[in-house]
Amino acid sequence: MAHAPTFISLFLAASLLAEVPAPPPKAANAAVDAAFIRTTLAALQDALGREYFDPSVAAKVAEGLGKRLAEGRYLKAAGIEALAGALTEDLYAMTKDKHLQVTPAVEAPVGLAGVASADATPREVAARRINFGIQRMEILPGNVGYLQFTAFYRPDEAREAIASAMALLRHTDALILDLRDNGGGSSGTLALLASYFYETQGLPLFEVVPRPPAKVVKFTTVTTTLPDRNQQRPTYVLVSGNTWSAGEGLACLLQDRHRAEVIGETTPGAGNQARTHRLNARLEVTIPNGIVRTAIRQQSWEGTGVVPDIPAKAPDALRLAHMRALQNLLKTTPSGTWRDALEKHLALLMNG
Repeated sequence: MAHAPTFISLFLAASLLAEVPAPPPKAANAAVDAAFIRTTLAALQDALGREYFDPSVAAKVAEGLGKRLAEGRYLKAAGIEALAGALTEDLYAMTKDKHLQVTPAVEAPVGLAGVASADATPREVAARRINFGIQRMEILPGNVGYLQFTAFYRPDEAREAIASAMALLRHTDALILDLRDNGGGSSGTLALLASYFYETQGLPLFEVVPRPPAKVVKFTTVTTTLPDRNQQRPTYVLVSGNTWSAGEGLACLLQDRHRAEVIGETTPGAGNQARTHRLNARLEVTIPNGIVRTAIRQQSWEGTGVVPDIPAKAPDALRLAHMRALQNLLKTTPSGTWRDALEKHLALLMNG
């Protein structure tokens, strides 16, 4: 999902795409020898056999990796990053699965044998520093709310920040949700945020179909009281080629039920559930272990991406969405001072 971010442990327990990690220090592109490469391949083949959601595909991919190793492809890798890149390239060529990635690992990550490197940032600190994904809130001219949301941390981490943001925006007449740089995250938080756009409790949203024999996990809108739910407010969702996984999912869910107008670029199409596994001290792999089906279409955005209702280059999407919001608000605004103000704001955007 160019190469998009790999959120750690995509879908923790039943997570739709990955948990958002603290940004890891860049691994040194240290040399790799033949023995390391062979043990890495063996570990990767084993992980695929245990975890990939389609066992038959996993077997074919493991065979393909073995064939490439025998041909000497990976033995030519100049370093750890080159090896990770070659493996990811081949995994995608064989599966077209954008979540399936091998990446350099932090040398001494938190939680690995109880050791943390001096540079490692605790997850809770990293999450707080980016305000749990809520990077910008603003009331744009014309009483149009704007919310930039860049990551889906777990519900227990992000719930308060999301509630605060939605409370601050409760009086806006329209809302622009900016997912252009959203790297994905927890499926539970995806369902939580989607709940603010529907007033029906327990409304089916999507389900995750895991590798057999695990059972299907269903996600609905929140079934308890949720302040600031609003199903009537016009909503516009901004997407781009950098909108990933759960970010794509929210756009897809709102588009499916015609709850929002999606504006921007077609998204990459990373729709499978995945989880990150350690291969060794220097490499890790993110492996899809389930497929997603939305309640309306009974399929995900995997491979196709979310196609916007209004195509636009990513840098132009916000201005276009603001214009659309003002134009639609003008349709129901009677003559008077406020209508004059809306027309003035719209003219400035159109001429800007």
